[in-house]
Amino acid sequence: MSKQLRSKIGALLLGVMAFSSMASFADMAVQPVLISAPINAVVEEGSTTRSAVRLGLSQPAVSRNVNQLEQDLGFSLFDRVGGRLVPTDIALRLHAETRKAFDGIEKVVDAARNKEGLQTGKLVLAAVPSLSLSFLPEAMEAFIRDFPDVSISIETRTSRMSMEMVAGTKVDVALVSMPISHPGVTMEILEAPRAVCVVPKGHKLAKKDVIDIKDLIGENLIPMMRGHNSRHRLEELFAAEGHFPNIRIETSTIEMACVLVEQGLGVTIVNEITARRHRKLGVEVLPFRQSMNYAYAFAFPAKKPSSEITRIFVSYIKKYVRENFEP
Repeated sequence: MSKQLRSKIGALLLGVMAFSSMASFADMAVQPVLISAPINAVVEEGSTTRSAVRLGLSQPAVSRNVNQLEQDLGFSLFDRVGGRLVPTDIALRLHAETRKAFDGIEKVVDAARNKEGLQTGKLVLAAVPSLSLSFLPEAMEAFIRDFPDVSISIETRTSRMSMEMVAGTKVDVALVSMPISHPGVTMEILEAPRAVCVVPKGHKLAKKDVIDIKDLIGENLIPMMRGHNSRHRLEELFAAEGHFPNIRIETSTIEMACVLVEQGLGVTIVNEITARRHRKLGVEVLPFRQSMNYAYAFAFPAKKPSSEITRIFVSYIKKYVRENFEP
């Protein structure tokens, strides 16, 4: 921030203190932002004359503020040595602490005055592996191109861990698998993708237009591990046909299931969003007739509003889904 803007903020804070003159500075001691202007200026400049120039005030006005502060607080903030003001230990401590609040104000003012304010900043998000390792890189491409000054941090976590991070405001937004909920999180559905069957190139099922659950009876199936919603749904579908799925390998991630299919070790049922990138990696991706109840959603902190850049990012992801996946 420019020195001129610092001065304007300092003068504004001093104006607030002047307006509040009916209350003593001792009453304001718990309001570090209010007392930070004169203390920080004098500590950093070393004299009331230079502080006055910095704050856009007269030298007597700065001196009066410092003297009044010392009087109301009941102790000295500066030692007068050879015409200079030397800060005491308590003044240095106050300076260090109130600078944190002052810096916060500077950031807000900078953002407000930045003509490209919405196009700068940092976005922190979490996503389940089935999205962060497949769909997300492509979906983010347009956003990264249009907002080159926004930095992004991506945490790959389970849905439950992602929700905890959102609730604790450790991330701005998360992409999670449904159904899931948390009292500290608000949800916004992204998509309910269709189920697809992923089979190796040359597999006998690759000739079919649509895969039915009956087609998978006797096939080496690679499902998610027990406890996963899709595993429960798959077992329901097989039970309805009077069969058990033939399972030799199970995994905790959709990505791993697809990689195992690439190696010719079986077939799997996943959602079309995750399967998209595997079409060019040695597998066939075919529509699956039955519903698997897949759904993804954005998770936002319930206790604070989303930033503008977060909402813009979400809109880009939704647009990508609309343009690349049929409803």
